[in-house]
Amino acid sequence: MKAMDSITVVLLAVLVINVDGFATIRSKHSDVSLRASSVINTSPSDDEYESTDKQSITSSSFNLIKGCVGSGVLSLPAGVAAIGDVPQALVPALIILIILGVISAYTFHLIGRLTAVVSSDSGDDGHHISSLGNIWDFEVGTSTSWLVSLAVMLTCFGTSLSYSIILGDTIKSLVETAGISNCILTSRRFNVAAIALFGIYPLSCLKSLAALAPVSLAGVAGIIVTCIVMTIRALPGYALTSLPVQPSFGIVGLRRPQSLLVVSSMTATAFLAHMSSPEFFQTLKDNTISRFGKLSIIGFGFTALVSAFMMSIGFLTFGGACKGMILNNYSIYDHGATLCRALMAISLLGSYAFLGNAMKLSYYQIFYKGREISDKIHYRTTRLFVSSLTALALLINDAGFVVSVTGAILGSALIYMIPSFLFIKQTNRRMASGALASTKRLKIERWFNMGLIGLGLFLGLAGAYMSVLNSFFPHLL
Repeated sequence: MKAMDSITVVLLAVLVINVDGFATIRSKHSDVSLRASSVINTSPSDDEYESTDKQSITSSSFNLIKGCVGSGVLSLPAGVAAIGDVPQALVPALIILIILGVISAYTFHLIGRLTAVVSSDSGDDGHHISSLGNIWDFEVGTSTSWLVSLAVMLTCFGTSLSYSIILGDTIKSLVETAGISNCILTSRRFNVAAIALFGIYPLSCLKSLAALAPVSLAGVAGIIVTCIVMTIRALPGYALTSLPVQPSFGIVGLRRPQSLLVVSSMTATAFLAHMSSPEFFQTLKDNTISRFGKLSIIGFGFTALVSAFMMSIGFLTFGGACKGMILNNYSIYDHGATLCRALMAISLLGSYAFLGNAMKLSYYQIFYKGREISDKIHYRTTRLFVSSLTALALLINDAGFVVSVTGAILGSALIYMIPSFLFIKQTNRRMASGALASTKRLKIERWFNMGLIGLGLFLGLAGAYMSVLNSFFPHLL
């Protein structure tokens, strides 16, 4: 074990001090620089918008579902287990899922409405208003846009950290399934460090993400296959053998009401696509507010169904024994679960490039605003993020904890607080200019959004607190 830990440390050290040695993917003749502008913008440029066909509601709905339904849904059964180990625990969990899903769909649609108004009021044809940062700059000011950048950066960081933890466990299980034992490949820590050095870092250095488009299909396929496999395993009479942990029901019962905050935090990550709402609105064919509303209902409705199904089937199979990543509850000799793990590993590994790109752009907005970003800064920043993620993944074993904390603090900010704050600022400006009448309906909606800001603040602070208790001090619940 000490030898494995030593090798792990060496791999991590190589990653930290490596000077572009593994970044061979870049062009040797390129000295590409980019400017960290006043806004975070991971969307296509003006010319790309003009040359790219608009997306139908069907295509946009599929992309929205892909953006919402990820590996975070595999942690939802553990959220129910935090409430209790009896079937009745599912009732409040599903109610929370539905309520927060409806609110998330509303705020996603609200950002689309904000985008339309800013595009019109700024005299813009719609090409430049493609991120929350753009809206914030127009309604609030550029001096505080770093707040949005920080929220986006930390969200991507938290999501990537949960992926690293899941990948370490997944690779370990796949190696053991192959019959390999008592070697360095069965060390979770070694796998986390090796994947970071030989997989995550080179992928995160990519400047063109076009080649990774099929990865999202693997993610969707992985979720569908996982739903099928988990359903078959939950059928009466199906024998679950060689389980690492046996199902647990009726030992603890229902825990205290405050445990509901754990599942509310995890649920936030299942509906977190709000950073991309302006882009979805701009690229939607015939992008009227009503059509965007239809897209929001379809995308979030399907996401809620999948999340509710995964939450229910996982918890009803394992009860209070649900782990932070439900696939870890199944035997390493379960061929169906092995297929699910392999598909999810491919999906997660490819996702680092997308998350890394958004994370670095947000980082540049905070620390390199208005400056040219050279290759040296690009690769140095990549090493900083990947090595930090890897070091934390070596220390933290529970992906469910990371998902719940990320959802509590950052999900609450991006889903409930920032959109509502921008709506209040925008309506204040438009009412003051006479462009918007102060109707009873508007007053009710403004009060509702003020309530969402309070809700987001409460869920963020209380949810993070309860997530820490659930993971490290469960006896206090």
